[in-house]
Amino acid sequence: MKKNYFLAATLSAALMLSSCFGSSSSTGNLLSGTNNGTTTSVLTSAGTSVLGTLLTTLLGNKTTKNSIVGTWTYAAPKVAFESENILAKIGSSVASNKIESTLGNQLKKIGFQPGKTTLTFANDGTCKMTRNGKTLNGTYSYDTGSGKMTIQGALGMASISLYVSVVGNEMYMLFDADKILNIMTTLSSSTKATGMFGNLLGNYSGLKLGWTMTR
Repeated sequence: MKKNYFLAATLSAALMLSSCFGSSSSTGNLLSGTNNGTTTSVLTSAGTSVLGTLLTTLLGNKTTKNSIVGTWTYAAPKVAFESENILAKIGSSVASNKIESTLGNQLKKIGFQPGKTTLTFANDGTCKMTRNGKTLNGTYSYDTGSGKMTIQGALGMASISLYVSVVGNEMYMLFDADKILNIMTTLSSSTKATGMFGNLLGNYSGLKLGWTMTR
């Protein structure tokens, strides 16, 4: 009975997040799969199966600095769960769908436009973001062991850390909630909307928030 409840909660979360995955450059299919006996949601995207809801699974894909180099275009907001317990808890309500929708709206307000906002990473450790016709230059470093990237300048912050995973032609960039709020506050001319978003996130811990980019 308990196992069935966890399965139902997991599939519920997967369905709620389908709009996020489906809005990327590839069509994507949500399936049900198992990993070491644990049921998870599976996204089939660009011919690659991606366990698309758990942060640990996304980071399980081996990302190298070479796979990061290039120009990436913003596609859609992205929400990931830190653990299966968080997935089951939040997946049993409309919370994940609400957070994703609100995140997308906030990113749009600070100029993140699908197909237009870009991030470019060069071999020499420099990077730049182009948003609303303006370019911010910076530098970056990436640790393949932890999957963590540090960006200086290009996201409007002196320095900020995030998780980065590349799967095929998609890049997932995920932040702690307070970090993405800092970005939004820095790039926004108004703190009212970001304040409301912060209040929403205060009710749900264990989430990583960010976006999907495509080549």
